[in-house]
Amino acid sequence: MKRLRFTFFALGALLLLAYTEPSAAQTIGYAEALGKLAASCGKDINRFCKTANLGGGQVAECLERHRSSVSLDCKATSDEVGALLRKRAAARASVSHVCELDRLRFCGGIQPGDAQILGCMYRARRHLSSACQQALVDSGYEASLATGPVTNNIQLSSRDVLSSLLGIQHTSIGMTVARMRQIAARAAKDPSRADPFHRPPLFAQLNNLAQLTIAVQFDFNSARINPRSYRVIGLMADALYHPYLYGYCFLIVGHTDATGRREYNLKLSERRAQAIQAALINPFGITPQRIDAVGLGEEQLLNRRNPKAAENRRVQLINIGQLANNRACPVRPPIEIK
Repeated sequence: MKRLRFTFFALGALLLLAYTEPSAAQTIGYAEALGKLAASCGKDINRFCKTANLGGGQVAECLERHRSSVSLDCKATSDEVGALLRKRAAARASVSHVCELDRLRFCGGIQPGDAQILGCMYRARRHLSSACQQALVDSGYEASLATGPVTNNIQLSSRDVLSSLLGIQHTSIGMTVARMRQIAARAAKDPSRADPFHRPPLFAQLNNLAQLTIAVQFDFNSARINPRSYRVIGLMADALYHPYLYGYCFLIVGHTDATGRREYNLKLSERRAQAIQAALINPFGITPQRIDAVGLGEEQLLNRRNPKAAENRRVQLINIGQLANNRACPVRPPIEIK
């Protein structure tokens, strides 16, 4: 329980500040909360938590250890931690019970436990009982997916975040993530691919899948997510909690530019993709079975005309299909990145 309490420490207050009525809960999401956390605690995080990552509750635990030294602004927001996150976690756990009669009435063909049931109930939300509607609101399933201040950090494949992640029907990679790692490891040692200007992409099929392309800031030569990118990680979590996406699995793909050694870049991109995966699992609570991560280093440059261009340093969040009976979905415990 102590670790869980620490995990909630870094986010809940910020959500609670804006939580005054159900309509507010519909607009306050992890993205906005993390943006406020970075604004009020960014300097303290960079000062006291230089080695702590967002995933695994490391930042939350670090701020607690240095509580007597952090700024009053950071302390004020953090004091109210946990309340709304705990409320959301409890609401999510109660939805199946609170909404059982609504499920039978509007989604009777979908069995309890099926990830697709949330999408069905969301489509019927205007007709649900008030208790069920409130449980869905309290759960944070209706958080806004507006890109807001991080618009310039996100490249959409469609008109908005939701349609970009849901709008394409083809979601097959054609191989396991483990196989992708093997191919990437061999490619990074292949002398015939030494010239980045003429290096063909390893997995061109990824471009045909529903996805977001995101510029995430990490510390130099590190997998530590910079606080300036907390908001965009929060937006990823908000998207994965959307009822229409809740029944899908996703792959996080990390890329670097062509500066440095290829094998080093491959390993660094893997660690960075896993750092995002770890943050989505804890503190955001995304089910580990829904997300996997792989790094491709500089083996799939976005801009081959300028291999060292900033746009080559990116992260893709890719929809790889529905959770049910999907062998591509990972089944393993959470990963913690130091």
